[in-house]
Amino acid sequence: MQIYRKTTQQMMADTRDKLILDLRKNREFRLGTIPGAVHIYWEDLQNQMQELPKDKPIYMMCYTGETSDEFAQWMQEHGWEAYSIEDGYRGFYRWQITQE
Repeated sequence: MQIYRKTTQQMMADTRDKLILDLRKNREFRLGTIPGAVHIYWEDLQNQMQELPKDKPIYMMCYTGETSDEFAQWMQEHGWEAYSIEDGYRGFYRWQITQE
């Protein structure tokens, strides 16, 4: 398991102040996301990278986890505590169903 990847359960168990980024398309974000998530489309993220805090963890979610994996790995190498949510929105959705 990569150190830049966390499950939805691990993210939800992290009680620290954190930033959750949804990197999916605007339409997908509007259809459903993690409560409190901020939307930044993945193509725009690189231009906004310096605005992201380095003093709290950042959890990122795309649709499958692949795009957020790439960003989380790069961000960790450059000083952020960044994680990709394993399996992306699908992983969150599956976890959410088990909580109901």
